[in-house]
Amino acid sequence: MRFFIAFAMFISLLFAEENVYYEDDITPKEAYFMQQNGAILIDVRTPAEFLYGGHAPGSINIPIFFYHIKPKDIKYRIKFSQMELKKNSVFDAHKMYDINPVENENFAQNVKAVVKKYPGKALLIICRSGQRSAYAANLLAKKGYDEVYNVSEGFTFGWKKAGLPWGAE
Repeated sequence: MRFFIAFAMFISLLFAEENVYYEDDITPKEAYFMQQNGAILIDVRTPAEFLYGGHAPGSINIPIFFYHIKPKDIKYRIKFSQMELKKNSVFDAHKMYDINPVENENFAQNVKAVVKKYPGKALLIICRSGQRSAYAANLLAKKGYDEVYNVSEGFTFGWKKAGLPWGAE
């Protein structure tokens, strides 16, 4: 949980001095309707999230960030595990790792390839909760893409909760 709060703060700092340039935030149901009518759904989560957390049918995975994840010292992880056993509770496992986000340097190029294949289609950008997708949508809009929408609430907190089709195959 602490990682996600820190990550949200990281994203908000990226937007702090910038205006929002993308078209609008849309709900997952609006995104689904638009996708059914030809819009392109780009999922900016990591490949692991896309594969194992599930994804919307027809979405294209282009991560906006990759994460360098390094486990902390084994003594620390053992102590952490012992504390969980002692309290009979799960703690924030992110504390056992040093996690550093790195922006995908090929993101814009990959999106350009998608747009070339599907010219004139709206771009719907989705992530887990809506933070990374807002960042990615803003980045694309600043690069000149016109019809770019952020899917608010993301895949986990929006798409799945809305009962829209998804799978983890």
